[in-house]
Amino acid sequence: MIKKLTIVYTIILSSLAFSQVIYVPLENGIYDFLERQNLKGNITLNDETKPFSRMYVAHKLVELKNIVLINKDALNKVESDELEFYLEEYFYEVNKINDSSYFNDQIKERWYLFSYSDSLFNLKLSPIAGYGVSASGNETGHTRWIGLSTFTTYSDWFGASFDIRDKGEFGSNVDKEKSFSSVRGAWYKNAPDGIEYSDVKGAITFNWSWGNVSLIKDYVQWGHGKFGQLILSDKAPSYPQIRLNLNPVPWLRFSYMHGWLNSLVIDSAASYYSYPGTISERLRESYINKYIAANLLTITPWKRVDISAGNAIVYSGDLRPEFFIPFMVFKFLDHNTGRGDIGDGNGMMFFDLSVKYPEKFKFYSTLFIDVTEIRNILKGNFNNTWTGFTIGGKTIDLIFPNLDLTIEYTRINPWVYEHKDEVTTYKHLDYSLGHWLGQNSDQLRVQLNYQLLRGLKFMLFGERIRKGGMDDIYYAYNDINSSGRSFLYGLLRKEFRTGFSARYEYMHDLILKFKYFYSDISDQDTARISSLDKLKNNLSLSIYYNL
Repeated sequence: MIKKLTIVYTIILSSLAFSQVIYVPLENGIYDFLERQNLKGNITLNDETKPFSRMYVAHKLVELKNIVLINKDALNKVESDELEFYLEEYFYEVNKINDSSYFNDQIKERWYLFSYSDSLFNLKLSPIAGYGVSASGNETGHTRWIGLSTFTTYSDWFGASFDIRDKGEFGSNVDKEKSFSSVRGAWYKNAPDGIEYSDVKGAITFNWSWGNVSLIKDYVQWGHGKFGQLILSDKAPSYPQIRLNLNPVPWLRFSYMHGWLNSLVIDSAASYYSYPGTISERLRESYINKYIAANLLTITPWKRVDISAGNAIVYSGDLRPEFFIPFMVFKFLDHNTGRGDIGDGNGMMFFDLSVKYPEKFKFYSTLFIDVTEIRNILKGNFNNTWTGFTIGGKTIDLIFPNLDLTIEYTRINPWVYEHKDEVTTYKHLDYSLGHWLGQNSDQLRVQLNYQLLRGLKFMLFGERIRKGGMDDIYYAYNDINSSGRSFLYGLLRKEFRTGFSARYEYMHDLILKFKYFYSDISDQDTARISSLDKLKNNLSLSIYYNL
């Protein structure tokens, strides 16, 4: 009885403790593991925004381990092995939380290239390396990347991280633009037989018992969606941002960000020639400044139900101090400051719902409203209402343990993410900040995930994608009172894909991955068809350390 009370007391203390913040990469397998435990009812999980912090993950692992000490059947064999594996990954954080535990002396810390820690200071450094080969029909290629990742924390209030990797994609099957792919975009430079680019992330974070603030360059996801997020996704390259997260009580959470984007729109007034009149003369071009401010408020009115609402604005020109006030409806604030058509920002609002009931089930939906006019809606005219939505569901342990099923449908109506001002589209480096499909499109995907052993995962999927055209943006604002543009108007692109993958994490961060998919693509717009679209069979094999 005393042992059980001690465990419960530890869980309560861990939820109230101060915690330094280092963010976990979105690709890490810990997200799927924690989601499964959430759906089984073993833990609660605030998953409307990602990434999670290492300390937040460690809290959940401690909760799970203490639950297993009370009920050894709470996790199956594969899940128990996964738990022990992740406890090794978060060894330092777990010991900070649970310094009087029954199991800390049984945990061994994972290997790092360099590791130092004491009661106040923690520093970890890991190498990054990877190589992969691929084939698309008769076209072949290879990918390589190399870099370094490090993070450090001090006491319970400071965290910092740095991650840099140099990547190269070479061969005849390189997809430079990644326009019709969920793969992250990149600002690349051409190289012999391919492209090269860098991916640099970093952060400094200050935190207190119920919140944290960061200056960070990293990827982010807002809203539920397994195969793309309507609100904020990681399709676009990372961008610098100020991030604020607040969790004053268990049933209320608030997230805010202000980010610096790249418009790719040349500012002729700020461009100039270096060494004019000489053989070294060169035009130095400058882009118009572009920013985003966004917030999201989440409440949990009932256990296993999360309701979120928020809004965002993309604006250009000078930094505007009013958009650094986190708790604002930015579009109304934009109108209220009298900017008019000259400095008009591009505002949008969004809503998200997640219901994790009954046990082992999760249902979720996101609504993204880019443009709406109530007076036209009351007249039955929806031509100037630009919306997108996602609806999906997931169940775990389908038929037998560790087999999960996810079904998701996303529809993005014409003009969503676009704007009359080219500078203030909902994009960064011309990649969507929201769902990777972009406007006038939809996606239906069914996916099965199965884990056979600790670290060994299989995935099987099938999906249908449709994408229409996009007329001149003029018609978005000048065809409101007539027929407008119907969903999937214009030249239609259809894609059917099916495939499977296998992923094995032999040791921490050392991963072998195989992927195969079959695609059948038809497009009435010949300008969108690439040589790769005609290749139906695609496979890749890669081995990497520290994705």
